[in-house]
Amino acid sequence: MTSGIPRLAGLSELSAGYDIYVVDLWGCLHNGIAAYPDALAWMARVRGDGAKVIFLSNAPRRSSAVAQQLVRMGVEPGTYDAIMTAGEAVRLEIEEATDPWYAGLGRRFFHIGTEPDAKLLDGLDFERVPDAKDADFVLCCGIRSRDEQLSDFEDMLAAFLDLGLPMVCTNPDKSVLRGSSRELCAGRIAERYVELGGDMRQEGKPLPGVYRHCLDVLHQAPDTSMLAIGDGLHTDILGARLAGLDAVWITGGLPAHDWGIAPETMADQDLIDTACREANVSPVAAIPLLRW
Repeated sequence: MTSGIPRLAGLSELSAGYDIYVVDLWGCLHNGIAAYPDALAWMARVRGDGAKVIFLSNAPRRSSAVAQQLVRMGVEPGTYDAIMTAGEAVRLEIEEATDPWYAGLGRRFFHIGTEPDAKLLDGLDFERVPDAKDADFVLCCGIRSRDEQLSDFEDMLAAFLDLGLPMVCTNPDKSVLRGSSRELCAGRIAERYVELGGDMRQEGKPLPGVYRHCLDVLHQAPDTSMLAIGDGLHTDILGARLAGLDAVWITGGLPAHDWGIAPETMADQDLIDTACREANVSPVAAIPLLRW
């Protein structure tokens, strides 16, 4: 791990070009409410140069559902090449059942999350049950309402543990910014279940398997040059390191919020280097926002 992560104003300052850009959504392309114009302009620029852009999100829902959300934010399907989500990766793992853990789950699940996210396994031979006592496993997609806190799940998690239910987490993120407000995510609920002694598996960043799914959906060979772009050190940037990819850290999302600086502000070198050192990652660069 070396110090002195290069700080760039935009990706045009990178010396190397890439065939595929793996881009996080929340904090990079949008803030949960609206898309960033600079990010849209960057995307048009690199795709015009022949590169491919795939969005890699830890969203707990199918890629098609995320595409519909992006349209409402002004991001049209023809402006990028593909989407992969943690939810889609979970569905693929459950459907393929090549992993013995997933193959042994059973067919009945109890869902935690919003009603739209409960549709993740629709079309497969699985049954959602209203009572955890009748379930074979728990499908954890996140909070049910925006004001929920981790403490609201303690009794539920204890009940799952007593029943010996394995948990599948469809979003490894522990929190996310909606505008300027921090919101609890499924990853923290699942983490708490493990702390209590529960059996849990999850897909998405930083797990390397989701990058294989990205290559599959783009029909690309494993040796294709890829750059991961994201604002999460422990998801986007760590995931890139574990998958053997270069990465650029966007500091204007969650990091800027945690540091108390404006998203467009270039963070101090010490802040960037210390955070990367503590996370044991070394991105090729750090930039405030996704822009050319």
